[in-house]
Amino acid sequence: MNRLRDALTPGRALMPYLTASDPSPEFSFEAALGALEGGAKALEIGIPFSDPVADGPVIQAAHHRALQARGGVAASLELVARVRTRSEAPVVLFTYLNPLLAFGAERFASEARKSDADGVLVLDLPPEEEPGWFAFLRSAGLDPIVLDSPNTSPARARAIAAEGRGFVYVVSREGVTGTHASASGNLGRRVAELRAITDLPLAVGFGVREPADAASIWNLAECAVVGSAFVKHLHASAEDPRPRAAAFVRNLLAPSTIPQESLP
Repeated sequence: MNRLRDALTPGRALMPYLTASDPSPEFSFEAALGALEGGAKALEIGIPFSDPVADGPVIQAAHHRALQARGGVAASLELVARVRTRSEAPVVLFTYLNPLLAFGAERFASEARKSDADGVLVLDLPPEEEPGWFAFLRSAGLDPIVLDSPNTSPARARAIAAEGRGFVYVVSREGVTGTHASASGNLGRRVAELRAITDLPLAVGFGVREPADAASIWNLAECAVVGSAFVKHLHASAEDPRPRAAAFVRNLLAPSTIPQESLP
């Protein structure tokens, strides 16, 4: 049994992203519960970092708020453990390498497993740079998540997919998160190539804002990832984040028909 793979494989899955402790531990906990109550199949929880270079302005601001609230690795793991007391939905920790080095990589893996996290994606650590890390995560009972980008060659895609577990995160276009509204034109071809080399479910991220965006992804892949739009929605009002998160997810999950010719 693999909780991540099993949750995403049926398809039409939505995986929201939020930064732990943004703007407080309690706010992020309530937002996480709301997303799951709204129908999210899994959660991405970002570990706050001072230099999130792959992220756009919305998520950069979330990291800044979380750090001001004294967020970090320990608080992020505590959030996972709290969510786990309320839901069996899988949780993936998204992070950069520096916070793990400061915390201690072996300590992190041990504590992440104790918190009952399911997977880990280190955004700036590809498998070929540190294959031992991926093997270590697997031995610790955690799924190492790999990234396939628009510039990933078919040969490299095959190599990195072999190192991954849980799902393959497909970055839909070049650039940082939350700054473009559409996927790259070669997304359909890339998904087809990945289908030929891995049986892991595919989760497509970057650019999901509206129900039509999610629906177009579900015509290709099992899961749509929503980050910047979700975070922006949570902070657009001072109201309780839990019902706001639930309503946002329910809206994205609303039925929407996308003509096949409009697919990227």
